[in-house]
Amino acid sequence: MKSVEIKNLTYSYVDSTPVLKGVNLSVEEGEYVSIVGHNGCGKSTLCKLIIGLLVKDSGDIFVNGLELNKDNLQAIRKKVAIVFQNPDNQFIGATVEDDIAFSLENDNVPRDQMVSLVKEYATKVGMENFLTKEPGYLSGGQKQRVAIADSLVRHPDVLILDEATSMLDPSGKEEIHRLINKMREENPKLTIISITHDIEEAYGSDRIVLLHEGEIVLSCLPSELFNNTEIINKYNLSVPFVVELKKKCEELGYNVKDKNTVEELGEMIWQSK
Repeated sequence: MKSVEIKNLTYSYVDSTPVLKGVNLSVEEGEYVSIVGHNGCGKSTLCKLIIGLLVKDSGDIFVNGLELNKDNLQAIRKKVAIVFQNPDNQFIGATVEDDIAFSLENDNVPRDQMVSLVKEYATKVGMENFLTKEPGYLSGGQKQRVAIADSLVRHPDVLILDEATSMLDPSGKEEIHRLINKMREENPKLTIISITHDIEEAYGSDRIVLLHEGEIVLSCLPSELFNNTEIINKYNLSVPFVVELKKKCEELGYNVKDKNTVEELGEMIWQSK
């Protein structure tokens, strides 16, 4: 089943500068897709179009088979949640508890059920001990955890992460990466679309979509992209550390065919000594 289907999507700025040029993309239910590309290629514009924050010039967008239009906009927004680059822009409540509860209050969820859901989703993201804290006093990683809880408590079918780790330090990014993996284990049907510059994050997804100057130029497995030297050089992409390490190990004569993480490669090297 297709969670998101985009057909011949175009969008231009007010001055008619084209941003997206006939984009076609399908994302299956439960798939984790990373959309990568340099600044200005149209990544964030694409995700804002999917949730109806921008209006397309032409083309079609479907979410779980429902066409995105004025009649279906609110129904689709209940199916899709988005976490932006700066979580401060999403905070509304005076405390973490208030913030997670905000969308539930809008949906008139009974108070007993609301309290239970807030606690459940705060626990899922490891923020159950911060419910009475003001969001402004949280670290960057903690703020993103709360923003993700805000989104997940609505039980979306599709979660869009728009540069959700770009403002975090390495430990904060690792927190969010672990949380994404945990979310997928708990809900295999959750579809995740990540707009990211974090190559390590993209390497952990099911598929990478490379966007360049408003067009999709490649859609493939992460390993296929990062082992393609021609594409890497042509689009000036970075390479994940684990890929560079694997290549170095191969040059030294190690068989690394089934090793996909730094930990596995390190253990292999250690055992060979």
